[in-house]
Amino acid sequence: MDYQILNKKFKFNKDKNIGKVLYIVEGAKREINLIANIFLNILGYKDVTSLNRGGKMKYRQFSKRDNVYSQVVIINSKTSNIDTINNTKFIDMQMELLKDSGLDYEYRNSAIYYIFDADRKEDTYILKELIEHYTNSREPNDDIENKFNSIGGMLLLSYPSIETFIISNFENDMVDFDKRFDFNNQKLKKYINGKKYLDNKMSIDTLSNAFSELINSLQKINVNEINLDNIKEFNSNIFNYEQSVSNQYMLSLLLISFVDLGIIEIE
Repeated sequence: MDYQILNKKFKFNKDKNIGKVLYIVEGAKREINLIANIFLNILGYKDVTSLNRGGKMKYRQFSKRDNVYSQVVIINSKTSNIDTINNTKFIDMQMELLKDSGLDYEYRNSAIYYIFDADRKEDTYILKELIEHYTNSREPNDDIENKFNSIGGMLLLSYPSIETFIISNFENDMVDFDKRFDFNNQKLKKYINGKKYLDNKMSIDTLSNAFSELINSLQKINVNEINLDNIKEFNSNIFNYEQSVSNQYMLSLLLISFVDLGIIEIE
């Protein structure tokens, strides 16, 4: 069991050999460009190729400047609805599209991460199903038969959206964000634009702040460890808490992929 005790004693290892990594994200542009910015402008990767189709980003590929064996591909899902990945042929279809575009990517040897927003009120049933299945970045969950194909992957949700991650780069006390933000009458995207929280302002320091804020949020709900071989219990505990509270609890799990890859090393 690959257990990690989650605390704020950590460091970034930008030189970590991560092998092949596949991020599957929702949205036409926001999430792709966000993750690309982190790898390209903060972690020292270089662009290899990208594809735009009909004005929408379809995928981006990049590799470590001094290590071609560390390769990252980001592709977007068919729609922004998380139900998209509840599909036995989803990844196969995506890979065929990439091959048609000239990118032959062997995803079966990749760490796979699904980066999606969590609508805790509307997507309750599908989120429970996906939490049951997508528990490990490199291996499928064999406990679930005939529902999914043999493709694994780790589901990393953002409550309520990826904007939580962006804000946590630049602000503290995310556990009390609902006390300073009116979710009924304000929009997170407009808030970010007004604050000018831009991707190009992110750095190792802002990512460190985001990870510290994530740890704060997890500790508040008594989630202090994660089994990276199977994050079902970890995801379930967070989801159940989100379901139990009336206020919107801000929490994004994007950087858990960095813990899993070894880019973030917890002492």
